[in-house]
Amino acid sequence: MEKSIIEKTNKIIKGRSIYLIGMMASGKSKTGPVLAELLRYKYIDLDKLIENIAKKTINEMFQEDGEKAFRELETNCLKETIKIPSLIVSTGGGIISKPENWGVLRQGIIIWIDTKQEIALERLKKDIENRPLLQGEDLSDLYNQIFQSRKNLYSQADLRVEVNNEDVEEVAKQIVYGIYKKIIN
Repeated sequence: MEKSIIEKTNKIIKGRSIYLIGMMASGKSKTGPVLAELLRYKYIDLDKLIENIAKKTINEMFQEDGEKAFRELETNCLKETIKIPSLIVSTGGGIISKPENWGVLRQGIIIWIDTKQEIALERLKKDIENRPLLQGEDLSDLYNQIFQSRKNLYSQADLRVEVNNEDVEEVAKQIVYGIYKKIIN
């Protein structure tokens, strides 16, 4: 990627944070650090932050405290991110379901990483025990139900990056280029 595009993008966004949203297993946590390195930003994985604060896994939080308690902690952690400039934040897939979270997300640039369902499902099969919302009968049906219920919310992002089989470096470059094109035009 041209260094000048990265530099121009950096100048134009002036330290605004970038929030990565999308379905579980879309690649937000893998893309975030690479994107942060490209833009010389700091990086936070919101789910990891929540687990560190709660001193338990998200799965344990869902089982022991319920989804409502998890979502409250998620919102509180999200609110803290706006205090730090030049941040790439990988969010959990459900962050968009709480209207008050949009007030925080809108203070930055929201990128929807929209990974093909087949690819996400393959990734999820390897990590199903860590996905509390997918505990049930048919993984594909559950995933699709969750996606359909969130699709309109995800579509409110500033930029949508469709992912097929690109590696994280390529996705990070697509995001920078997408921001560059959108801001320049």
